[in-house]
Amino acid sequence: MGKPILKMKPTHALITVFLALLFAWAGQIALGYIQVGRLEPILNEDTNYTEPPVPSGFAQTGARVFASEGCLECHSLSVRGPVGSADLTRGWGPRRTVPRDYLFREPAWVGSSRIGPDLSNIGIRMADPNQLMLHLWNPRLRSPKSNCPPHPWLFDRKVAGPKIEKDALPIPAKDWKQTIPSYKAKALVAYLQSLHADYSLPEAPIK
Repeated sequence: MGKPILKMKPTHALITVFLALLFAWAGQIALGYIQVGRLEPILNEDTNYTEPPVPSGFAQTGARVFASEGCLECHSLSVRGPVGSADLTRGWGPRRTVPRDYLFREPAWVGSSRIGPDLSNIGIRMADPNQLMLHLWNPRLRSPKSNCPPHPWLFDRKVAGPKIEKDALPIPAKDWKQTIPSYKAKALVAYLQSLHADYSLPEAPIK
């Protein structure tokens, strides 16, 4: 004869589930908030600026464009350390990314997909805004093997007049039209240029 099966009362079952969720919340959310919530920017005594830098309002607008265009589907925003990762060897950043780097980035996107390269330091690797604009228009103009899709809807096509627009992309056009970045394209480039961790932090110094 087998042992009798213990039946848990519905009230006890609810309490057990509640406690399990409470402990999970405490471990994942509350503890993380306590650890990260206490972080503050660091004063760089050489430049008298705080690190990480506060992105401009225009760059923050670009962050929303970044999200709406689905860039996180292909790119991460977190450089991993040297243990078990080749991110630093690939040249994706001068150091690993740490929680303090996200102080002024709301929401703090990390990303997990790496169909394309990590963009935590794209502002260093592609410091020229014209390069970024060309990449948005057609990535294969500069990188023929790029798997990044073009974003022509972020640009306006205007018939060339007697004067070339200052913002027009330097690309040949058979239809005599100029390619002009839209407000959203400019904001997105401002955001991408703001992504650079070229400063040391106590927990992640640049060696």
